[in-house]
Amino acid sequence: MIIDGHVHMWLRPMYPDVIINAYLEPWLAMSEFIDMTKEIEESFPTSEVRPELLVDSMKQAGVDRSVILPLDFGLVQEPKIGVEEFNDWIFESASNYPDKLIPFMGIDPGRGEQAIRLMRKYFSKFEPRGIKIYPPNGFYPYEERLEPFWKEVKDMGLIVVSHAGASWGPLDEEKSRPIHFRSVLDKYPEQKLVIAHLGGKYRADTYELAREYDNLYTDCSALQGWLPSEPQVVKDRLSEAFSVMGDRVIFGTDWPLFDLAYPYESWCSFVREQDICSEERREKLLGGTMRKLLGI
Repeated sequence: MIIDGHVHMWLRPMYPDVIINAYLEPWLAMSEFIDMTKEIEESFPTSEVRPELLVDSMKQAGVDRSVILPLDFGLVQEPKIGVEEFNDWIFESASNYPDKLIPFMGIDPGRGEQAIRLMRKYFSKFEPRGIKIYPPNGFYPYEERLEPFWKEVKDMGLIVVSHAGASWGPLDEEKSRPIHFRSVLDKYPEQKLVIAHLGGKYRADTYELAREYDNLYTDCSALQGWLPSEPQVVKDRLSEAFSVMGDRVIFGTDWPLFDLAYPYESWCSFVREQDICSEERREKLLGGTMRKLLGI
């Protein structure tokens, strides 16, 4: 079974304009290579991403199941559709594909009591296995004000997936450094934490923590940004991750954010077919480790 541990779905009004504009910057910088001549609101990645598109893409790529990670940017700028309606839509949409889609919550811990209320709502109704957080929105994981969030995560037994690395526009990239999770990992030794994108430019942080905490995991989503031009960089980064973290590396794609530059199906094929590790490790990368985390 192949599990994509990092995908997204959204409707355009669920993301604030300031975030859409910020995250379009890298794509616009690639306009020499990518056709961005369409109206900006019709151009990827500002378009809507519905579950049927995801399931169809999974079928073409040979992916069996995908973990959906909603992104809550509402404390940066309030979108037209708020965090609760966004998460409602994620869970309701995924319920139409119970054998394919695994929805996590996407709630900013900085919301305080509202975050706890929403977490309890979704846990009671859907029993999600995890939650996605985005520190560059404006928080350090170790802040005292977030202690109720971490206690709730512990009580629910949730996997936490955190963004790490590049952040644009009004987001605070320094807050995305994995090293800021040290005190959380100290206090909650059973907490399963997944650092997205290998940690990006801060992957040295990821590996420093991984040497000390065996409950720290990472995913390789966004690594395909180096493809097709520099496949050796991808192989080297994966080799580096395996050398430190062993089987705690999870396959992910960040779908659909890289489809313009390097198609989903191609990235899945690259990881399945290239000489990047032993077959035993590849099986764990492509689904074995995530199945263990999810308990499926």
